[in-house]
Amino acid sequence: MRWTVGILFSMVGIILLTHGLNLKAIAENSVDGDGIGVYFLGIEINESVPAADIPSYSNGFMGSGIIFLILAVCLFVILLREHNTLLPIAQKKKASE
Repeated sequence: MRWTVGILFSMVGIILLTHGLNLKAIAENSVDGDGIGVYFLGIEINESVPAADIPSYSNGFMGSGIIFLILAVCLFVILLREHNTLLPIAQKKKASE
């Protein structure tokens, strides 16, 4: 179960990071009209983001993506360390009567 959480964190981190990079590329190009709509996984974050505010949204997505990836790496390191140090469970010695 814990491995699944690590994989889920990795996937969400990669999606957030790529979305942030896409927004940064859009911010460098000219934006027509009042701005753009920002969506993440089909959910509307903001309907009309002015061109001047797009880099801040981009930085937010990239920052959260990096945080998710760091959490995933920490979780994988902890799980691998536990896996390597796991000793077989031995029966406890019974108290002599």
